[in-house]
Amino acid sequence: MNTLEYLDEAKNRLGLPSDYALSKALGLTTSAISNYRAGRSRIDDDVALKLANLTGRNPFELIAAANIERAKTPEMKALWQGLMEKISKSFETLMPRRSPRLA
Repeated sequence: MNTLEYLDEAKNRLGLPSDYALSKALGLTTSAISNYRAGRSRIDDDVALKLANLTGRNPFELIAAANIERAKTPEMKALWQGLMEKISKSFETLMPRRSPRLA
């Protein structure tokens, strides 16, 4: 997922009707959200942590996603992508999906 998808997930999870409401939930300005959506800026690690709290996702997943998007070189992008894959695998190991209970 990319950070825009995480913004949408937070909005949906909280049942927020607009980016204005999302900006208030994140403690940001509406122009900050607009800039993220238009690609004029990228979320920083602080916003990634706030989004993780709103979505219930692993904070390191969102921090890695933000850094992938902010990476200035292909090498750094690849390093962050590798870290994200490791984080995802280790988190899945720690938090396996539960099978439905049988009645």
